Amino acid sequence: MTPADQIHFVRQLTDSITDETSSDILAGKIPETWDGLELRQLLAHRFARAVFKFTRSRKAAYHNTVLINNL
Repeated sequence: MTPADQIHFVRQLTDSITDETSSDILAGKIPETWDGLELRQLLAHRFARAVFKFTRSRKAAYHNTVLINNL
């Protein structure tokens, strides 16, 4: 994936989750008592739902890259 493709992918994914969460807020599905703690947890949950399973070798390479590049 080129850097431009990577940026496009990241923007598309984050925009999708932002739009879904914003729609739920505007529809009154999110309690007004929720602050940054609950909203962070909801966003983490929604990003976690968007994750696909890695193969063992790809998962190891991923964790190695995150560690080496301090991501």
